[in-house]
Amino acid sequence: MSRSMDLRSYILLVNRDKKFLNVVCKSLLGAGYPVLTATAMSSALNLLSNNSVALIICDSELEDSSGYEFLEFIKHTPLLKKIPFVFFVPVHDQGNAGKAFGMGAADFIVYTPDSGAPNVLMKRIAETLPAKTGRAGISALPGEGFHQSIAPPPEAASSPPPAECRKSERLVPKQTVNIELSRDSILWLPGRIKNISRQGLLIETSLLGRLGMALYIRFSLPCGTCVVESHIRHISINNHKLSAEIGVETEQSIDWIETYDYVVNLKEEGKKSAVKKPSAEVDRPIQKKIHADMIIRMADNRKAPADPLLNHSSEPRSEKALEIKFYRSLVGKKLGNYKAVSFIGAGGMGGVFKGWDVVLERNVALKVISYNLSSIASYRDMFVKEARLVSRFTHPNIAQIYYIDQVEDVLYFAMELINGGTLADIIKDRNNLNTAKGLEHFITICRTLDFVSRQNIVHRDIKPANIMIDDQGILKVVDFGVAIVNDGTGRKKKAEGLVGSPLFASPDSIMGQPLDCRSDIYSLGATFYNVFAGVPPFEGDYVEAILFKHLHEELVPLKKRNPILSSDLSDIIGKMMAKKPEDRYQDYQSIIDDLNVLIH
Repeated sequence: MSRSMDLRSYILLVNRDKKFLNVVCKSLLGAGYPVLTATAMSSALNLLSNNSVALIICDSELEDSSGYEFLEFIKHTPLLKKIPFVFFVPVHDQGNAGKAFGMGAADFIVYTPDSGAPNVLMKRIAETLPAKTGRAGISALPGEGFHQSIAPPPEAASSPPPAECRKSERLVPKQTVNIELSRDSILWLPGRIKNISRQGLLIETSLLGRLGMALYIRFSLPCGTCVVESHIRHISINNHKLSAEIGVETEQSIDWIETYDYVVNLKEEGKKSAVKKPSAEVDRPIQKKIHADMIIRMADNRKAPADPLLNHSSEPRSEKALEIKFYRSLVGKKLGNYKAVSFIGAGGMGGVFKGWDVVLERNVALKVISYNLSSIASYRDMFVKEARLVSRFTHPNIAQIYYIDQVEDVLYFAMELINGGTLADIIKDRNNLNTAKGLEHFITICRTLDFVSRQNIVHRDIKPANIMIDDQGILKVVDFGVAIVNDGTGRKKKAEGLVGSPLFASPDSIMGQPLDCRSDIYSLGATFYNVFAGVPPFEGDYVEAILFKHLHEELVPLKKRNPILSSDLSDIIGKMMAKKPEDRYQDYQSIIDDLNVLIH
């Protein structure tokens, strides 16, 4: 531990026992050490985001996590990892000292009930961290959640932020440079460098702030992660659907100089290595039928590698990595009355977490909008619409939504947590359903979608991955993110391209025609074709090849794929997947009636 302590820095004391916490806190305050206290990892992180902390003293068990989980989080957060982390634990936990030191703890202090815990701690701290007196503002014991706001930099506080001043040439990187920004070093949001100079950056980001506000910028360099401090000097929002552009002035540190040189070198290398790229105007028969602009959201690209013609809609690997980092940065964070406990996975619209409702004390799922979509008004509206739409449903086979909110820059909703897998998992693991169980599931989903269609809702993304099976065998239809209301007029809403998965898309949705329940009936037929056959009805090397087959290629009868199935079942799915909506089943009850005949 450091042998000196900045007068503006605190000791953060974290222990779930409030009585013990108060006793130790009073001893430290009496010795002249400024102290912050917390009983949980979430409240400790809040204090760290708003205060300068020179030392963390932590118990092995906290209210919402273990001290070791807290240590692991600290050591994986660049702006916090240098803070010394000391365990202060009862004697029965002394066997974990090796684990603590292996994770990066600076010290491991053990006390017994009769040893006078405060005295043991004070003696060890005094050896390495001399007490300081005269700290303003420490006259009473700080309570849980106490924090002091960080004042703006003197320059920003005393005068208006200066106008942008270009003291040196601004360069535009030839390669995309992805960065992350944070106001508190806990929650990081992505950004892209628009241009760069010795004095600072112009950044496109969805993280907004006021003029003069301090921002941390995190770069991933070949030598490792680098964090640079900066202040906002100007903000430009030209279109409400796009991220803002903010100009920041950086601290002229060694880290910044190295980062600037790296980005500039990327620019120079881009000039040297520039080669003529092949034209995107490739003449392919399928391309004439289906234009790439139709593809807006493709949640399932299995068996369909990204086509060079569709690169504008596929996500670069670096962006995907940044998205996952963003989601992982939320683990342990409190969103309203919910805490994100662990990251489950990400889909087209956002990430899903296992969460904990701290008020009702129950497990929930938390769905957080993707940071790439969070600044686009249409996708935010779609996300909110999903929550409002599903909250109207009361059905045992539809996952319930409890609450929607935005905390800081994070838009999320809390919903029913489903412990189990999906039909896609069953297909992938080759755990083929026997025909009887498959028909039972088929009828259940038909009844569920019949309920949905009676609410005049078209799901538009029916596929195996959106049908979950919980640990008690109950099916749940999920992900109404692209659902629409069918107003019955037959009028086409504004064009938005194809949504959902190409593997299960109906011809009418591909062609952008007005949709009703018959589009979902086609997708449901394709879903259970996949369940019973083990493969999707149409496959191809390119997305547009699959879509072309949905439009023009004759369906291989299900019985040909799986001869043990009855011809009647094959015919039912074949009728569900007729090319023209008028040739399909016109409602779900007709399908249910025909399936019931097979069972009985």
